[in-house]
Amino acid sequence: MRYLHISKSGIWQFRYQVSPQHRHLFGDRREIKRSLKTSDKTEATIMALELEIQVRKTILMPAAATSLDEHPSTPTISKVKTPATNEASCYDALERFCKYKAAHISSKAVTMLEAKCSIVLGLIGKSQLTAIRRSDAEAVASLLRTYPTNLKKHRQFNGLSGHQAIELNKDLGLPTLSDESVKDYCQKMSGFFEWCQLNELTEINPFKAIRFKKTRRDSEAKNAYTSIELEKIFSKLASTKQEHKHPYYFWLPLLAYFTGARLNELCQLYKADIYQAEGIWAIHIDDRYKGQKLKNLTSRRIVPIHDQLLNLGFIEFMQSVQHERVFPELKASRDGFGSAASKWFGRFKTKLGFGRGHDFHSFRHTVATQFKKLQISHIVAGELLGHAQNSITYDRYGKGLDVNQLKEIINMIDVTPVSKALKVTTSIP
Repeated sequence: MRYLHISKSGIWQFRYQVSPQHRHLFGDRREIKRSLKTSDKTEATIMALELEIQVRKTILMPAAATSLDEHPSTPTISKVKTPATNEASCYDALERFCKYKAAHISSKAVTMLEAKCSIVLGLIGKSQLTAIRRSDAEAVASLLRTYPTNLKKHRQFNGLSGHQAIELNKDLGLPTLSDESVKDYCQKMSGFFEWCQLNELTEINPFKAIRFKKTRRDSEAKNAYTSIELEKIFSKLASTKQEHKHPYYFWLPLLAYFTGARLNELCQLYKADIYQAEGIWAIHIDDRYKGQKLKNLTSRRIVPIHDQLLNLGFIEFMQSVQHERVFPELKASRDGFGSAASKWFGRFKTKLGFGRGHDFHSFRHTVATQFKKLQISHIVAGELLGHAQNSITYDRYGKGLDVNQLKEIINMIDVTPVSKALKVTTSIP
């Protein structure tokens, strides 16, 4: 059926393009769009047919069609006019919110945002924004803890509503959302309702400041690699170096360990980002060139290159690349240049026996952990890792640290796991 479309969150929608001569009958709208609030195609098809009848009756007999409401469960065309504040539809508001967010975040992030908010709205089961109250938010926060993870990957849940999936999973016993995931869902809903408040679609944010009990410390969210684990990783990289399909198989893990940089920050490097400052080789992490992205403003920084990377020949490798980018084999995607590298390292670390909690980002966590153990000032660590200091004094008025100071700190990263694995000795200044 041509008026039936499915959203990225799996909810069917009715979409009807209104011709110019008939738009005055529908509040001057170019399109009539209604969420059918169901993931069942058969049910959606029936509802869409009923809506099409209403549209055509409005066009042929405007006076008679406006009172048509024989099926209360079906969205009616009489509601196509701009809704008053107390009539704002949840799904229409969510669509508007996602369009707004699309100008500020990646398309992948928008898709995830829409999907998570749609799940919560489906569990609440109220069609109007103003009908959702604080008690609904607290109830759904509790309900989300019983919601199955990766629901779309299990055929048993196909076509089921959120409530039906939860009931079925009581028998199946599949994993459910963690407390951290539930918190993320609720925070996204809070952001949605905050936007709705600003746009006068509702008067309250029922998800504001919902409290969650911490089940672990922030520092335990990701696992740092131990010295033994690092030696295991780099030994494997060294023994298979001749078999590597791409140079980044060898260099990215080393760069990550000796800089603490994020995966995409390294994957998007241009040769011009690697230069000498005051006689010291350094990496300029920035978004100056085509395709480059930064997570936030504090991500822009200079990281001196560790002596061990120099000993391993990283500068010579970089200069030998016949391209403006250091790793030209990594292509830009929706989320940057790191997609292929992330998938490769995922396969690589799994073969080595690492499970969840250990990934490429663990190198960054490892560096932060070493700095903490060495009692490096959080100001200096933040300068190297690109973290905000959460202080007006340092964030607004503070100046970048001297590259010589930063070089001393970066060289404190332990070379032992790499020198053992690659049989390379550290140069003595």
